[in-house]
Amino acid sequence: MTDASSRHQPPNEADTESTYRPPESLSGTIATGLRWKLATQLVREGSRLVVAVFLARILTPEQWGLATMALVAAAFIEFIPDSMSVGLVQRQQISERDRSTIFWTIMAMGVGISVLGIAASGFVAELYGEPQVQELFMAVSVGFAISASTSVPETILMRDFAYRAMEVRQMIAALAGGAAALALALAGAGPWAIVANSLVALTTSAVLLWWFARWRPKLTFSRSALASLGADGVRVLGTQLLTLVQLSADKLLTGRYLGAGALGSYSFAYQLMFTPVGNIAYPVQHVLFPVLAMLQEDTERLNAAWLRTKRLSIALMAPVFLILLVVGPDLIPTVFGTRWEDSVAVLQLLCLAGVAYSLGTQNWSLLVVRERSGTLFLLTFLTAATVVTSVVIGLDWGIRGVAAMLAVGHWVLVLPELWITTYAGSVKFLTAARATLSPLPFAAAAAVGAYFARLALVELDVLPALRIVLVGAVFVSLYASLAYVGSSSLRREMRAVLRSRPFARLRTSR
Repeated sequence: MTDASSRHQPPNEADTESTYRPPESLSGTIATGLRWKLATQLVREGSRLVVAVFLARILTPEQWGLATMALVAAAFIEFIPDSMSVGLVQRQQISERDRSTIFWTIMAMGVGISVLGIAASGFVAELYGEPQVQELFMAVSVGFAISASTSVPETILMRDFAYRAMEVRQMIAALAGGAAALALALAGAGPWAIVANSLVALTTSAVLLWWFARWRPKLTFSRSALASLGADGVRVLGTQLLTLVQLSADKLLTGRYLGAGALGSYSFAYQLMFTPVGNIAYPVQHVLFPVLAMLQEDTERLNAAWLRTKRLSIALMAPVFLILLVVGPDLIPTVFGTRWEDSVAVLQLLCLAGVAYSLGTQNWSLLVVRERSGTLFLLTFLTAATVVTSVVIGLDWGIRGVAAMLAVGHWVLVLPELWITTYAGSVKFLTAARATLSPLPFAAAAAVGAYFARLALVELDVLPALRIVLVGAVFVSLYASLAYVGSSSLRREMRAVLRSRPFARLRTSR
């Protein structure tokens, strides 16, 4: 498959271009995507919560830690294909030759990484000092090739704003993975239950993506298309690899130096804490990025869309971190069991890190759309270096020390990260700072009220399960009331999300 061979393709197959066609209402497009994200997350995360509760009561922290040791590598599954396909979303016009070229490139990378992962599984097991990790890591490595096959079909759905299709796919995949995990856990498979959850969900997602996108790659390959679009991917790939280091350093170092049991308790708390990121920040970014890509030439609308979505993301994420911090001492032992009590303080400290993390949400999208890849790499390097240093310092105090220093590291980065992003992205720093910080006073005040409400309920000897419900109700009521009265912008944006109608079309034809 070369440039020469591709010239024999009929023009309507290899050279036909698709172009972004901006919708009349940008806010309506964003709101529609967010509504689909929020609606399907209720079903998707409800099923995941049920699975997590059962797994936590069946598996031990050591078994959870063994699975985490293998799944740390699974972060590559998302980052590498996404980085190489970013040009397909970013460019205003793409052709069938572009799509097929990037597809075959990513597939080659995915298969190659799967083979390397299987070959390196013994080394990974020796690194952790856990022989069981070898087979688990080999199984996880197969996921690289599976994920690689999904990258281009997903960009096609993103370009068509096919939010319904993408979200239905995520929901079904989560249900399938959860069913497999429960079956294996009940059968006594231990850490394999968690690994199976990931692999079955990934495979189901891949099958549904191909069905919804209704696109098939052509037997064509263009060196010029790869040089152009691949350059975008290579620039982003370095940043994505640094992001992987940032997100995985705490788990890698905890597993290596503190053992599987400590890693199990830490990663369990981390997964609870990271739920708002996976369910709010990433979905919002998923909706926002193709919209921003349409507006590359319209600086005013681009900046306005970015600021609105950044503020809305923080307004949704920060409160979830704070309510988890308040109810954590009741939530973990009551819902997941007393064997996870070591995770309580870790969860609370990580939630403080999560609030700081939420303040940097959506920065990546602006820098990529602005084609500030050098700035993005520098910023990610700074973040990764700070996080790794924080984790290394915290190891001396165990998993609580790691969580505490991770929180310190993220808060140190908040203002420098925002300044670098706004400077490179041509946004006024003070304007961005106001948008970034505006939801925090409401969330903090609600958290203080919920904290004292919990203390009162403890004094009254109210059952922990009832305390969770009552404290949660106090927090939501306070936050909603304060945000509604105190911020007209947040009030308008939440109304836009709730009132929008999702697209009726489920399947996309090209």
